[in-house]
Amino acid sequence: MLFLMRNCAVLVGLALVGCVDEGPSFDETTSTVTTDNRLSANRLSANRLSANRLSANRLSANRLSANRLELNHLAADGLLATPEGREVLSFIISCAIDEGESLVATYDGVDYEFYGELGLAEHWLTHPLDRKGQGWISACLFARVNANNVTVPISLRGAHARLTVSPEEAAGWTLQEGAFYGNYFRPIEQPILWVACRGTDQAAGETGGLVDRDCAEEDPANPGYTYCGFIYAGDCTDACARYSEAGTYYGKCRVTADPHDDANEDELDWNNLHKLRQVITTYVTP
Repeated sequence: MLFLMRNCAVLVGLALVGCVDEGPSFDETTSTVTTDNRLSANRLSANRLSANRLSANRLSANRLSANRLELNHLAADGLLATPEGREVLSFIISCAIDEGESLVATYDGVDYEFYGELGLAEHWLTHPLDRKGQGWISACLFARVNANNVTVPISLRGAHARLTVSPEEAAGWTLQEGAFYGNYFRPIEQPILWVACRGTDQAAGETGGLVDRDCAEEDPANPGYTYCGFIYAGDCTDACARYSEAGTYYGKCRVTADPHDDANEDELDWNNLHKLRQVITTYVTP
């Protein structure tokens, strides 16, 4: 199912369900496990992500749902207070919980409903968000940022059961843009760790849906960073130690293009191999 958002918070959803498994380990995905809702759209702003990260950090320390019907408003109030915050929250919820689920919050007498889509961290409904969940949601958010403020359908792929693609999706979305990873939920005194590497088709030149997707490209005016302000890790074929042919996604990706960058040692130690596997590779149509 292709999601083309008319605005940044229009999805679909009805009820909550229980926790899901984190998915297969690398290269365990097979063609017999398919989904039809891993296609998504994007218009999320990096600036809005950055401006709302304090509230997002507070939210991550709490479970999403207080009673499996309503969003934990005490933790979410900072995001609910502004349209920009609600936009960021809508993307967070759509990354975290599954299609067919929704959470409702009341703020200043107004009810807001936020819909699930990808289901990358369903356990957040009942427990604070753990490091693995932080990694998956962060990769999902970063992959959906668009520097041009336009809606482009993208295929999200990775070593998570909820990111397994159908043969039809794999055949239609063939241009590899890049891979996204890091952590949006780091302590507020530390900068956001948002990283992107350039995919093979993006490196070959801009065609099709790649024309309006720039977050995996290095900004010549700001070397070492992409047009979206993410850390630029170079080409994914160099930055990532693994590539799943069956799932067409990368894993075990470095934080910077230079593996000997001393300034990056702390990040690499924190972002150990287990964390580096929470990588989302994006594809667009020709």
